[in-house]
Amino acid sequence: MERAYIAIAFSQYRTMQAELEAIRAVLEAVQIEPFVFVEHYHFALDEASEMMQTAKKHLDESDILIAELSHKAIGVGVEVGYMAAQGKPIVYLRRTGSDYSSTVGGLATYEIVYRDIEDLKGQLRIVLGNLE
Repeated sequence: MERAYIAIAFSQYRTMQAELEAIRAVLEAVQIEPFVFVEHYHFALDEASEMMQTAKKHLDESDILIAELSHKAIGVGVEVGYMAAQGKPIVYLRRTGSDYSSTVGGLATYEIVYRDIEDLKGQLRIVLGNLE
């Protein structure tokens, strides 16, 4: 089974539950295992090296990166760069009206700008179908 690494700003994790559930539901419907790093790990400030080694391990084990960047996050940008260097597909998600990240946009395989949860689900289904 393929695996998708879902990258999201740690600071926004609690407020983005509806989006995460929508992403998970679409992935599971097409038999892609979702993995959300911030749900599994919490690191102290002095554990930055350990955090990045752990993230790289999970990125290496993933086939696709889904980056939700309605709220910009440097860490998510680093994850995008890492996956881009490996030539793996990157899906850049952001809600309508959110700031655009030209760095992520320049590396993304697909970009989805969504109005609401149903729009997110519909567009993500189409993109995942194009990856097959």
